[in-house]
Amino acid sequence: MDQPWLTIVLMTAAGAVALGVKVLRLARRQRRALGRLGVRGVRTRGEVARGARREGATIHPPQVRYKAPPVDRPDTPATQTYRRAPLNHESHPLHRGVPAVLRYDPRDPRRVVVVHTKDGRPGNVSYSATANTAWGIFFVIFGVAMGVGAFL
Repeated sequence: MDQPWLTIVLMTAAGAVALGVKVLRLARRQRRALGRLGVRGVRTRGEVARGARREGATIHPPQVRYKAPPVDRPDTPATQTYRRAPLNHESHPLHRGVPAVLRYDPRDPRRVVVVHTKDGRPGNVSYSATANTAWGIFFVIFGVAMGVGAFL
């Protein structure tokens, strides 16, 4: 093998494409989870009020706390504080006290989904589906370009 760099570049390109595909699959799963709301929703900030917990055979999902308009008056300012389990709680690491970006249904503010969280601990950051899609596309294009460029 007189050109070991070609093998190294092709393996790196294959790794970048594989990483891009994995990130795109994650983004697709996040998009499906956001789709549970059924509408685009109104974006707001909140925090995780309670983490997931288990009581005997029952598992309680985590709850988020956020402000939104009252249920019967959707055109008023966001003054009502809600504490609900998000519809997509399994797609994000939700630990107590973590700030979260949420979307709620303007017709029924009690229905909420988590867009992403911002936890300061390593490994506990979840990115939005849009950011994951952009990174996935970047890695796929980068890997393909690296593979093609190796043969030119």
